[in-house]
Amino acid sequence: MNQLLQEQLQKIFMEMARGAARKKIYAMRAEQEGNKALASLFLAISNSESAQATRFLIQLRGQTGPHEQNCSWAFDQEIPATINLFEQTGQLASDLQEKAMHSACSQSAKVQRMHLSLKKKRDRKNTQNNTTNYHVCQFCGFIMEDKAPENCPICTAPASRFQEVTA
Repeated sequence: MNQLLQEQLQKIFMEMARGAARKKIYAMRAEQEGNKALASLFLAISNSESAQATRFLIQLRGQTGPHEQNCSWAFDQEIPATINLFEQTGQLASDLQEKAMHSACSQSAKVQRMHLSLKKKRDRKNTQNNTTNYHVCQFCGFIMEDKAPENCPICTAPASRFQEVTA
């Protein structure tokens, strides 16, 4: 693929992914303020932008591969790099006495480490074709297998803040 085109597709992917996350937050805010119609519109746009981001990531040939390669990238490279980034940013936030940002980065680093643990657990079970129901905290990203906890062990969000995910 042409280098310039690949760079443009990467920019599109990043903007669509960021935009989807922002629109989801806008939807939450509109819901909190009692504007359900606007919340619904923002959520629909968020889902649309997420689908567009996925589409462009697929077009970036070489960015995904067979599941063995994707596992290697995700669990050996991407997640450890993300943990490192959260830890560095958390330290900076601590140095700047930004307690909320330090807490968010610390919690996110813990969640990322748990992602690695979930992969190891899956590998021990050797469950390629058996699906597991996961419940994801919509505040901090913590993942719980089988059923949502009463409260998130990372951020203390109630069970109602968990979304069930199945393949």
